[in-house]
Amino acid sequence: AVVSTQSTGCPLKHWTRTEGSIHQTDCIGPILRMCEGANMTGNCHVYYDIDLDVKYSAQSLEVIAGKFKVCSGKNMYLRCQMITYPLRIDDLEKEKGALGFSPRSLESDIDDSFCYENRGEEYVPSRFYNSTISGHGCKNWMDTQFPNAGDHTYCANPDPEHKSKPWCYTHGQEEQWEYCSVPKCVWDFECYTGNGYEYRGTLARTEQGYTCQSWQSDFPHPHGWHSGPGIGHHNFGRNPGNSERAPWCFTTNLFHRWDYVNPGRCSRDKFPFYRE
Repeated sequence: AVVSTQSTGCPLKHWTRTEGSIHQTDCIGPILRMCEGANMTGNCHVYYDIDLDVKYSAQSLEVIAGKFKVCSGKNMYLRCQMITYPLRIDDLEKEKGALGFSPRSLESDIDDSFCYENRGEEYVPSRFYNSTISGHGCKNWMDTQFPNAGDHTYCANPDPEHKSKPWCYTHGQEEQWEYCSVPKCVWDFECYTGNGYEYRGTLARTEQGYTCQSWQSDFPHPHGWHSGPGIGHHNFGRNPGNSERAPWCFTTNLFHRWDYVNPGRCSRDKFPFYRE
């Protein structure tokens, strides 16, 4: 979708939170700007989620935040490449090494630098979140009992067994800590992108109403998917082979081996990227 921008360069309704040191000039993204002229001139278009049929030939582009998968054909076909912030290409025709084509379709990639998944144990510490919900600044992890979290003051969750989302120690008492305002991921949790390969939600009922069989179980259907991307001790829909059109699972019905799971396809019109 193409969105309008304000003078700060951030799309409308696309800010970080404003507690502590967080300001509205910090664009969370993902945000991609493409222009019909070289050097980011001419008619320019801003994208933050998906466009399967770009109607013009871009001559320059800039990844303002996050990352995007872009393809030379519409509907995410032909030659595809992931482009990541910071990246600016002033002339797509001349700078062949940077990309080599004008995108005809694109899809944003929501990752752990924008929001946290599950309990936040894999959340990538980000410059967007370095203060707590109440606005207190975070202490450097090197000065705490979790130095392996890194030499920085960004929110993280190095203790997922006892903490439910990203947090940090605050300045003051040695053991004083608070949760941070990092939002919870929605895309690929409450809905799926692409063919559902990255879906990590908890839907365990199929399109036809069957209950999903646990991936660790071989009853009633023996199978070879006891491990793989997203597979674990659960019965949630997944697409571990990256070969089906959507998330799926084996069912507990003896006469129906497997079926698709449909949490809904992610789109900005129906699902926000993350929830605060």
